[in-house]
Amino acid sequence: MMTYTAPDGHIIQSKPYPEEVIYTSVCEGVVDGRYFSVETTGSSSIIGIQQIQIWRVVDNNSMEIKIRESSEQELIDYINNNQLV
Repeated sequence: MMTYTAPDGHIIQSKPYPEEVIYTSVCEGVVDGRYFSVETTGSSSIIGIQQIQIWRVVDNNSMEIKIRESSEQELIDYINNNQLV
């Protein structure tokens, strides 16, 4: 499980893949649009990392946030694509 803090201070807790968590909050000062980001941190799992994918849709001072934990295959792909040479 990982957490993400919404603009209103609410802490959103992820659920195991493939479940998603959706939260809506009021936000000010954020340009309307669609935003995507990924947060990755170390983990005691066999893969060694955990990750959440965050989708944010901002429309007229309202933000819908969707969070999903990455699958094992997505984590392996992330590691393979981000190795130092």
